[in-house]
Amino acid sequence: MTASEVREWVQDEGNLPTWLSTWDEQELIKRFWKSTVANNSKNTLSNRATAVKQFSEWSLETSLSDVTASDIEQWRDELVTDDYGYRSVRQKLYALSTLFNYAERHGKLQANPVDSVDIDHYEKTKQEEHLDKEYVSKDEFAKMKAACDTTRQSLICQLFWDTGVRIGEAVDIRLDDIDEGNRSVTIETSKTKKMEKDQERIVYYSRKFESTLNDWRYRGDRESYLGASGSDYLLVSEEAHQMHETTVGDILRDVSKRSNVLKEVYEDQSGRQRYWPHPHALRKSYGVYRTKNGMPVAYLSDLMGHSDIQTTKEKYLKFRDDDRREADRKYRPNPY
Repeated sequence: MTASEVREWVQDEGNLPTWLSTWDEQELIKRFWKSTVANNSKNTLSNRATAVKQFSEWSLETSLSDVTASDIEQWRDELVTDDYGYRSVRQKLYALSTLFNYAERHGKLQANPVDSVDIDHYEKTKQEEHLDKEYVSKDEFAKMKAACDTTRQSLICQLFWDTGVRIGEAVDIRLDDIDEGNRSVTIETSKTKKMEKDQERIVYYSRKFESTLNDWRYRGDRESYLGASGSDYLLVSEEAHQMHETTVGDILRDVSKRSNVLKEVYEDQSGRQRYWPHPHALRKSYGVYRTKNGMPVAYLSDLMGHSDIQTTKEKYLKFRDDDRREADRKYRPNPY
């Protein structure tokens, strides 16, 4: 379920899709989706619509007020049985909960049934279930860097490692966003609400990345791709003036395979094989190593574009046992 699909039927002012017309509270549901479109990012909108669609197609209830905590628990358990990761299930229930919260605020429900469902321990992602760590180590990154055959491959690997940007932010970088004097890039933070989408932050890069960036921009490497003609985007391809996120992931996977770092993690619901590392794994490395080197979490949260410092702590600072053991040795007081 894409954000554009949701916007289309919200703007259409016509009948709701079949998967939403099974419930009685049609006017309330229409107002809920209008509010969701107006105040949330594309990703949030898409995730929320997907979760509500899945539940509405699963549920036999004809009214939101008929849905019980027991119904939610059964759906939760079926998702787990269908091999969804724990965190994915948790996120789906949170997304579904927004609809029930809206109904409760507008007097259609006495209580949100999701609130009574236990999901506190649903923390692990599919990646975490199969990997001992989610970030790329310094040795692994060195192997990946050495396996790069082109300047474009090196640029992509170093961009995530040096700046910690999201993949959607990386493909949106324009040449004018780069301040060479300060070795910095202005990023339009992608994970914000629709009304805040012009929020910006500045990230910084190293002298090593500066050298690769100069090769890409000024020594003909970028211009060798057909998509560079007339494009003001940093990342281009043969086919497009702005590189697609999928292409970025494919390039990183090819480099990881040649460096013997690539791992097959699991097969998703659509039958696609999921691999590690992906661009987000390098973003995690950005957070982990800066924390290890003593960067205050408040600074890190700002550099990574998080609106809530708790997000930085919970999602990007997960260390392995040997990381914690090393930290304990480093900060242990002298013998008394």
